[in-house]
Amino acid sequence: MKTNPTIKSGTALAAALCALSVLCSGPAAASGPGSTAMQMLKLDTSPRALGMAGVFAPVADDIHAMNYNPAGLGQLYFPEASAMYFSGFEGSRLQYLAFGVPLPFIGLAGLDKPAVSASLLFSQAGDFTYRHINPDGSVSSRSYDAQTDMILSFGYGEKVYSDSTRIEGREFRFDQYLGMTAKIIRSELLETYSATAFALDAGWLIMEPNLGLAGAVALANFGSGIKYHQESSPLPAIVRLGLSWQKPTILDQSLLIGVQLDSYVNEKLKSARFGLEYHFQKIFDFRLGYKAMDENPGLTFGLGIRHETLSLDFGMGAGGEVYNTSQIGLTYKFTGWSPRDYKKKVVYKDPEDRPAAPAGKERPARQSAPVKQQPPQQNKGPDFYWLY
Repeated sequence: MKTNPTIKSGTALAAALCALSVLCSGPAAASGPGSTAMQMLKLDTSPRALGMAGVFAPVADDIHAMNYNPAGLGQLYFPEASAMYFSGFEGSRLQYLAFGVPLPFIGLAGLDKPAVSASLLFSQAGDFTYRHINPDGSVSSRSYDAQTDMILSFGYGEKVYSDSTRIEGREFRFDQYLGMTAKIIRSELLETYSATAFALDAGWLIMEPNLGLAGAVALANFGSGIKYHQESSPLPAIVRLGLSWQKPTILDQSLLIGVQLDSYVNEKLKSARFGLEYHFQKIFDFRLGYKAMDENPGLTFGLGIRHETLSLDFGMGAGGEVYNTSQIGLTYKFTGWSPRDYKKKVVYKDPEDRPAAPAGKERPARQSAPVKQQPPQQNKGPDFYWLY
């Protein structure tokens, strides 16, 4: 079996991520569900991911990777821009803008060109109405924004390993990616109390493109707590472990299946998520997911429509009357400019490469090259021939 020291270093980095998550989970013993601030950091920012119950850490193949597994930014081959709108309970809203671009130079690992991204997220938690009884008995009221948040994020991801190895006579190819996202969090309560916090996300992604398999470890929202007045509250730190499998089915169609376990280390909560995406004829994407062991369990649904470089995605969660949420997002890929060769894995057959055979007819057998005929020569021997 062929070995390579680089794969050991990649495994060591993944182990370091796991160890960091265990060390950071120590203070969580005295915490419980809902004990962290900035609960909106637990929400999905991608309608595509929402449709698959949030199973995106082992997928992470578009601009939204920076919020689920920043290692996936290393898979960006074209600049991407995305916008999302979220509507929730009692007037809560969320708007999200993101942009990512591959860089025109080789990354730190010396293998491929990395990618960087930036995003801006705005969140409103609805209105709060304050009513006051005046000395004369009249009632005066004033409306406040209950909570407004803004998160500015910067992400970086690149490929750190790519090689083939033989195991039991079979050849396997492994690609590994690492990435990190830095977040600046600004929050305000009742238009009076404001606070600032900083957080980091990190991720590792390993893929076997020939088999369509991928595995991921990702950390999210690890950083300083947020302090509005005198008391500081921790952020909802998350550890994500995920596996995915993607293969073509028939014609221009493919199937993606994923499973992911989320652990909220400061709240002693865990969530098991299952999701699938069916890609139909390079135009439609149908998505279905389920969240179990979650504070908001239930089914999720999603639909995507693609036209050339533009895609429109819709996702909806059906966990309960209070938690019903819906998202709509728009993503555009600037395919006219790319600083790197496009080597995206093939997940469906391209009809331009191999035209389909006409219905009811067998594909003609491959013909060998015609043999060049020699001019007839006069036979001078004593032989004779039978003529038919």
